[in-house]
Amino acid sequence: MSQVMNARRRYTRTIFSRQRLRSAVLSVSESFQNGNVMAEIRPFRGIRYAHSPENGAGDLALNLCPPFDVITPALQKELYARSPHNIVRLELARRGLGDDPYLSAAETQREWTDSGVLRRDAEPSIYVTEETFRFAGQDLVRRGFISALRLEEYDRDIVLPHENTRSEWVKDRVRLMGVAQANYSPLLMVFRDDLRSTVGSMVRAIAGGEPTISVEPPDMSTLRMWRVTDPGTQQVLAASLADSQLFIADGHHRYEAALRYRSLIRSGREVEHDESINYRMVLLVSVDEPGLITRGYHRAIAKPHESELTELKRLVKQRCSLQPWTPPSGSSEEVSLAFASALGHRQDSEVVFGVIGLEPGSFHIATAENLPEAENLLKGSEYSRLHDLFIDPAVPEERRDEVVDVQHDLARVLDSVQNGAASIAFAMRPIPMQEFIGIVTRGWRLPPKATNFFPKPSAGAVLQTLEGNL
Repeated sequence: MSQVMNARRRYTRTIFSRQRLRSAVLSVSESFQNGNVMAEIRPFRGIRYAHSPENGAGDLALNLCPPFDVITPALQKELYARSPHNIVRLELARRGLGDDPYLSAAETQREWTDSGVLRRDAEPSIYVTEETFRFAGQDLVRRGFISALRLEEYDRDIVLPHENTRSEWVKDRVRLMGVAQANYSPLLMVFRDDLRSTVGSMVRAIAGGEPTISVEPPDMSTLRMWRVTDPGTQQVLAASLADSQLFIADGHHRYEAALRYRSLIRSGREVEHDESINYRMVLLVSVDEPGLITRGYHRAIAKPHESELTELKRLVKQRCSLQPWTPPSGSSEEVSLAFASALGHRQDSEVVFGVIGLEPGSFHIATAENLPEAENLLKGSEYSRLHDLFIDPAVPEERRDEVVDVQHDLARVLDSVQNGAASIAFAMRPIPMQEFIGIVTRGWRLPPKATNFFPKPSAGAVLQTLEGNL
């Protein structure tokens, strides 16, 4: 028996005696039988790259890619050139190279399976992950685990969304699922661990062993992953989160696509409980995980009418105390890091944001003053305040999608103002985690693109088939 398996079992025995483990699992089973609302987390037989000299899959680090919604045309081209087996050929079917990009993705997946490039694991597994990345000048680590989560409608209050979706993106993912019968990237979901940090402690213990894979993809997080096949460990993880609410951090379009696809299949036949169609591959991370990072989502105002820009500037000057800020010499990346640091973190109900280009070449830290009282926590968020009191009164609704350019990369926002692509921009702070949870648990949805959890889980480390059972 491997050292990793021994470590897992020793830890399981340390935290849970056999009697406590049996009680936890029985409690979950009884709750399901009684119809209680609970999260169902399951191991699944993932599909992974089977790298060997025989199958020609190449270096796994060159085969991973970000999820579909952040891949620009330029990055897509780079990923295609990086490796003939880069998962972008499947993940980004909507911009494929054939007449039918969805069919092309399905055919490519079939070719890779037939040739041995992709291989399904023999046993149901949970996959513990450790992502190492650099953020704001620091090296950080985020740990979690990939599992199958039973799909639940939002009204059951098990899986909680926080933003609205675009119908065309959901349709795109449904089409890909229907043709290719697979999911290529896990959604990112966060949860609140118990007082003993049971899940976090188990994940850290497992991550102390020899990983199943360890890769350093270019311009992405370093990824180490441990495949967990021990039923006892799997049951403890499932039981520990059964009563938890799970918050979608990244992947609303893919989750809603999974719900819609399941409904389409159910309309034609009965779907058995254990079928993979009933589940979605997710990466679960504790809200207490030190490497769980949220970034601000910034607003660049591009090509406004002169009257819109004039009114927007007037509102900022009227409703805010403005503190000039002098950027340091250096690159746009260095300036953006310094500006974000100067904005700090939100305290209580204050409303603070950065303004770039209020005057030519200027930077200001704006503190809103004498604002009307917010009716609730959602309306009091800095993102709601920015839209409700500044952007929306100045830019008509029918023009907002055209005028308001939302960006997570503050350096690109700075460049857009400096090169004239944007007339003015607002640098936003991340929403505090407790504020985020407080809003989402009340069933409210934030303005589009108000949260940016970083980094996004990569596609290609584990795939989920939608054919047959888990």
